Formats: sequence, structure tokens, C-alpha cells
Amino acid sequence: IISGGLVRRSVLSPGVRVESRAEVHDSVVLNGTIIGENAIVRRAILDKDVVVEPGARVGEDLERDRERFTVSDSGIVVVGKGGRVEA
Repeated sequence: IISGGLVRRSVLSPGVRVESRAEVHDSVVLNGTIIGENAIVRRAILDKDVVVEPGARVGEDLERDRERFTVSDSGIVVVGKGGRVEA
């Protein structure tokens, strides 16, 4: 369900929810993931049941992302199953 959000060049599995004013770019988002209002996801792989809190950012500050998640050499952020991305 894309509820007023923007999705570009991405793959969304069934059961994904993208809330109002959220953006998803160049990413793969798996089942049951929720992307909250005003959140931004760029160049990321979000495993099953991930929650991206409203206003959170993934893929914009790779140094910060490296502290919390796995980041590939090419800059792809991977958030594991059931993970939570805090604002």
C-alpha cells in the first residue's frame, strides 16, 4: 500500500506500507515492512517486518548507517529482519 508516498526505481513485496510523504528510491523492501510518514529510504534493502519510524532516514548518511546496519562497499544499506530504523 502506497498511501501518499513516493516510490521510484524500487521493488516492494506484498504487505509493504509506505505512509504519507515518505520516499523510497532505488531500494528493495520485503514483506511486512512499514515506512512511516516523512521517512526517506535510499539505496537500501529492508528485510521482512522492518519498521522505519516517521521522519527516519536510511541511505542518506552512510557513516551513521554503518553504526547501526550493514553497508556494502558500494553503499547499499541492509536492515535485517525485524529491524527498527529510529528517527
